[in-house]
Parts: sequence; C-alpha cells; structure tokens
Amino acid sequence: MDCSEVMKRITSHRGVKQLVIINKDGLPLKSIPEMEDLGESQARSLHELAGAARRMVRDVDPTDDLMFLRVCSKTDELLISPGKFA
Repeated sequence: MDCSEVMKRITSHRGVKQLVIINKDGLPLKSIPEMEDLGESQARSLHELAGAARRMVRDVDPTDDLMFLRVCSKTDELLISPGKFA
C-alpha cells in the first residue's frame, strides 16, 4: 500500500479534518486537505512533541519505543504516529 492510499484511507474516517506528513526535520511534506494555515513552526512543534514523548518512553524502558501519541484538547484531538512510513 503506498502513501496516497494510506492517506485516503485515514481521511475517509468520520471526524478526520486534516492529515499531515512531516519529515525527520519537522517540515510538512504532504497534507490533506492542503493546509496553508499549518506553518513550519507548527509542524516543527509537533515534531518536537513526538520526539520528547519518544525520549520519555525510552527513559522509562530503553528497549521500548513510542508507537503512537494521542493528545486531546477541549475541541480537538491529535493522533501522532512517529517513525517511518512502511
């Protein structure tokens, strides 16, 4: 399954508003829908948040790794899956 098929599958779920793929440097590569309002600084912030969560998991158990991060606010929910696209 290629990247575009996975993106279509994810965005077909009810309630999904946006999807962003960020590279290892924290820069947005692809998004659905095209999100002009997601700036470089916001993408980098998400990248840094995932990195901090990964470090925390490894501090607790060096043999473990962060697979998925869920962040909820009053109005929205972020689902972050760090790592390589397989």
